Amino acid sequence: MAKHPARSAMEASLRTIVVPELRSRGFKGSYPHFRRILENRIDLLTFQFYSSGGSFVVEIGTCGPEGTRFSGPDKAKVSEVPKRLRLGAEIPGSDHWFKFGLPNYEPGNEVVHSKSHYDTISTEVANLIEVQGEAFWSGAAQQGH
Repeated sequence: MAKHPARSAMEASLRTIVVPELRSRGFKGSYPHFRRILENRIDLLTFQFYSSGGSFVVEIGTCGPEGTRFSGPDKAKVSEVPKRLRLGAEIPGSDHWFKFGLPNYEPGNEVVHSKSHYDTISTEVANLIEVQGEAFWSGAAQQGH
């Protein structure tokens, strides 16, 4: 089944704005899973889209330099670690979804917005990586993950 055109537009924006930001911060991996391997920890980030469309989360976590109990350093994923944060959430453990359109079951979901609509959301994600993400990752490192 083909991706919804609005999701394709959102993903294109994330690849253009957020992925280069991640790369500049030392993250490797391929969309949607990224990791930054440091001497004392691995910082993790993933994008997860709502199955019914219209929104996504950016979830981050960290693990030890050996990886997780499921995967080694080069394959570790956010879903494999217990302490995670959804970027944009007010407090750890709470939820936050980036809304870029309507769910597929709502009338009007076929609308594809202008590129600037998706780029605004991607820029918000990039800013949250800098402010909220880096604070989370460095704080987790100080607490021993």
